[in-house]
Amino acid sequence: MLPADSRILRGETSVAITDLREEHPITGAAGWSEVNTTRVRDVYVNYDHKTSLFKLVTSRGAVLRCTPDQLCFGRINPQIRHYSLYLHERSSLGFRVGVSGDLMKDLLAITTVKHEFGNATELIDRVWILETTGNLPNATFMHKYAVFKYGLPDIPFSARQPDAELSDEMTRQMFNSIDTPSRAHELLRDSHMFVEHPHLTLRVSNSDTPKSNSIQFVIFGGSEKGSMSGYSHLIQISGPAEPNRAEHRQFQRKQGKHGLWHLEITRDDMEEAELFVKTLSHLDNLEIVKKIQLTRKPPFYVLPASHLKPGMLVPVMGRKGLIEEDTVATVEVEEYKGPLYNLQVHELHNFIVGNWVVMCYNPVSRLTGE
Repeated sequence: MLPADSRILRGETSVAITDLREEHPITGAAGWSEVNTTRVRDVYVNYDHKTSLFKLVTSRGAVLRCTPDQLCFGRINPQIRHYSLYLHERSSLGFRVGVSGDLMKDLLAITTVKHEFGNATELIDRVWILETTGNLPNATFMHKYAVFKYGLPDIPFSARQPDAELSDEMTRQMFNSIDTPSRAHELLRDSHMFVEHPHLTLRVSNSDTPKSNSIQFVIFGGSEKGSMSGYSHLIQISGPAEPNRAEHRQFQRKQGKHGLWHLEITRDDMEEAELFVKTLSHLDNLEIVKKIQLTRKPPFYVLPASHLKPGMLVPVMGRKGLIEEDTVATVEVEEYKGPLYNLQVHELHNFIVGNWVVMCYNPVSRLTGE
């Protein structure tokens, strides 16, 4: 939610969020760098609220002040070389903390290591980025602080990793002897972060037959404009799905390498798309990966404001009236007492505040951005 002094973009000007009422016009992102006019469906207010606010500033000076749970959009920038303190969960063991100077490279290395599955058919790894810094001593301090304060192991999950000092048996004994889930959840709470919103989810299977494990739901991801104010919403499934199954017959499909079928379909209406995705996920036991296509570059993930870290890419209103990428420069936490606001809007399901594109409040949707 947003503080009372927030200003919402309306065309070439802005309006105080406290002055907005139902059906007032405001500006929102429509997909593929474009913007459009939408209308306020409802205004939500929490009076006399005391909470922590996150103040996020981009390299171009766009400022967002909001509560930690305000849904925003962002993605990791692999070109920015920050040290990352991260929380890592493996489904078969528990949680650990680690620090990396190249997180994407290190996570890729983790997935290529041969795993001991035991009785499991697959392993699921989830990663939350806790802090980023360009300074190695700061990274070392944050790492040691997390280990000592929360009592979480910082050893690798597998003895096959190059920096492993313990055997697999000793590693299992270590994680079985420590209640890492409760300690990890405490660490996330203290960081104003949410366990249901990892930055990355990785799945490793011991099956020789590849299969789909997720639905890619890309808001505004369609190549054509829908009947609403923005582009249509793209739904994709990749895997050896049977193209003749009743649930998949309405998809456009093509067969790729290794016999994998790539299925995709678009929907104009967001609520219809969300219901369709939720139904498919239950039928095929697929994880929903929610993204949004706001620029002509790769789509952004849906993330709470507290999960946006320095160096990450976020969508902002550019000088030419188009949505552009910008980089998070600083993140600060401040205390706030007063009313908090949020908007529900028609069709676009987002609005622009402080030149940031943020997701509007949706009391129906429970999809995460995992």
